[in-house]
Amino acid sequence: MKNILGISFALYAFVISQLSEAVVKLPPNVTFPAVIAFGDSIVDQGTNNYINTVIKCNFPPYGLDFMGSTPTGRFSNAKTPLDLLAKELGIKELVPAYLDPNLQTKELLTGVSFASGASGYDPQTSQIASVLSLPDQLELFKAYISKLKALVGEERGNYIIANGLYFVVAGSDDLANTYFIIGSRRLQYDVPSYADLLVNSASTFIQDLYGLGARRIAVFGAPPIGCLPSQRTLAGGLNRMCEDSRNQAAQVYNTKLSSKLDTFGHTLPQSKIVYIDIYSPLLNLIQNPQNYGLEVVDRGCCGTGNLEVSVLCNRFSTFTEAAVKLPPNVAFPAVIAFGDSIVDQGMNNNISTIVKCNFPPYGFDLMGGAPTGRFSNAKTPPDMIAQELGIKELVPAYFDPNLQSKDLLTGVSFASGASGYDPQTSKIAAVLSLPDQLGLFKEYISKLKALVGEERTNYILANSLFLLVAGSDDLANTYFTFGARRLQYDVPSYADLMVDSASTFIQDLYSLGARRIAVFGAPPIGCLPSQRTLGGGLNRMCVDSRNKAAQVYNTKLSSELDTFGNTLPLSKILYIDIYSPLLDLIQNPQNYGLDVVDRGCCGTGDLEVSVLCNKLSLTCPDHTKYLFWDSYHPTETGYKLLINKIIGRYITRFF
Repeated sequence: MKNILGISFALYAFVISQLSEAVVKLPPNVTFPAVIAFGDSIVDQGTNNYINTVIKCNFPPYGLDFMGSTPTGRFSNAKTPLDLLAKELGIKELVPAYLDPNLQTKELLTGVSFASGASGYDPQTSQIASVLSLPDQLELFKAYISKLKALVGEERGNYIIANGLYFVVAGSDDLANTYFIIGSRRLQYDVPSYADLLVNSASTFIQDLYGLGARRIAVFGAPPIGCLPSQRTLAGGLNRMCEDSRNQAAQVYNTKLSSKLDTFGHTLPQSKIVYIDIYSPLLNLIQNPQNYGLEVVDRGCCGTGNLEVSVLCNRFSTFTEAAVKLPPNVAFPAVIAFGDSIVDQGMNNNISTIVKCNFPPYGFDLMGGAPTGRFSNAKTPPDMIAQELGIKELVPAYFDPNLQSKDLLTGVSFASGASGYDPQTSKIAAVLSLPDQLGLFKEYISKLKALVGEERTNYILANSLFLLVAGSDDLANTYFTFGARRLQYDVPSYADLMVDSASTFIQDLYSLGARRIAVFGAPPIGCLPSQRTLGGGLNRMCVDSRNKAAQVYNTKLSSELDTFGNTLPLSKILYIDIYSPLLDLIQNPQNYGLDVVDRGCCGTGDLEVSVLCNKLSLTCPDHTKYLFWDSYHPTETGYKLLINKIIGRYITRFF
């Protein structure tokens, strides 16, 4: 399987995470009531389904990874930037097309899309494709305003219009299709003068939008169109290289557009009209795919990937599966986790320990800013993995008092923050040891059998993905910080103790029916903010001795896990290297849009964790620029970067 960069959900998710993080972190008491889009196929949510054009995608394999594999008219395999942004802003899960015949009245309050695939700023662009021009879209917007005001009144309608977030995404089709491929405009204009035509049209549209009440408008520049697969095929020679003249045209246009938008700050009072640079982050993905877990960036996933788009990408096209696309008829029915705080989804909320985080600012960026007991600002690895595998949005703690029976079928977490393989580790923190967690798992199995019977339970256990994340607290806390174990063991012998305990736990898990087990190694613990503070000297450098201890342990653990292929039949027990990808983030933050990797976002970021990171602690202004949330645990951004790196590498090895 290949992880392919195309107009795909994975691409949109990454680029939006890079572009919008400053936008989605809103000041206190500030919200966007709605998201509204105009433009082309990037934000067409299905408009073209309902007009007379061949530029459609309401058929397979479009929507392959969407809910129920439904082709909705979105030009992707799943969600689009509009959906992702609306969700990040806490508005809604999906943004519908305004022309959707099933559109509900309430959707008008939170935003719709008027965009039409293959439209552009040049009037010829929409005429060639028989799609809705930007003036056509503006007329629909006027009808929308009338409906909105009839629904909620003039005052509320004006508020929604003024405070909604508008996206204008156009220009790519003008340059790639109208100018370079069809070529009629090249007889009339050189690149700079054609860029002027586009910018003048964009300017008129934005001023018209402003005249109708819009104030917050994000205007996207053109991507590096010469590197799009179709443009490589058409103009990149036998080797399908990026076509420089097309990229340069995009840059000329972007420069002119950005300059024009800057003038609106003076001429359009109370407006916030912002140029969004899509060129740089997309080019970075194309030039450095290995940094983002991508393998293929020069062709699409559908068919040959060289030219297929719209009707040419259809149900008869072959396609390459993404990193988390499982083999046919194969699924993980559940995700089940054991271990420490990295996968504790709230277990410690309900036991007598001070190692808790069910209070602000933990959960700051989770739904509704709710502290759930997850040791981060939002989602954790079990949530992300479960979502990537199409299982569910959030994995609950087994002790969650609101746990529903149906949650048992799709997985829970038994993990307890500050636990470890060394029995002393959980005793020091008064948390659930791994044997305690195993006891709860046995109870879970009994409940599962009562729910769905013996046969189905055995299937769920044998086919689910089990996550085992432990060892960091043993090394960082029990061995190095508290130090009692250092009087008994050198590093190699302490690593043996940990590996023996891990081995016993895995075999016990196997005997209870687990077959697919992902066992995470230790991170570079010497580079965690707390360990830099405690052992890194005045300059808070990474502590080499602690990192080396983690490497010794990881080598021994990996070797032990390799033996299970021979001793535990039908098992897939994999060592997951977390050390290398996390160290790469720490050593090369600029490659991942990170600014701060040596301290956490909470408080000083040097030592705060658990009760020391609390409602009295200040947090950093932009959580997305920090790798760590507190002095020990990554931010959601950090976790996303890590999970993206490892899931594609390991997931298919379970089959």
